[in-house]
Amino acid sequence: MVIREMIAAMAFTSAIHGDVVSVDRAHNLVVIHHHAHAGMAMEMTMAVRMADPRALARLHKGAFVELRCDEGQNPWVCVRR
Repeated sequence: MVIREMIAAMAFTSAIHGDVVSVDRAHNLVVIHHHAHAGMAMEMTMAVRMADPRALARLHKGAFVELRCDEGQNPWVCVRR
C-alpha cells in the first residue's frame, strides 16, 4: 500500500499556495488566488480539482492553502500539503 501511495504522489510535483476564492463541491473544484513564488513567477487565480473530494469539506472562502499539483491534468489535480 505504501509503495502505491508513493508512486501516486510523484505526479504531484508543482507547489502552489494562496487563498481560496470559492469552493464548488458539486464539481470537485476549488478556485485559488495563488501567490507568486519560485517556479510560479506571477500570482493569478485558477481553478484546480482536488484528488480527494473529501478535502473540500475543510476548505472555505478566504482559507489559506498549500497544495501539490499535477500540471499534466486540466484542470490541475491537487492534494493538500
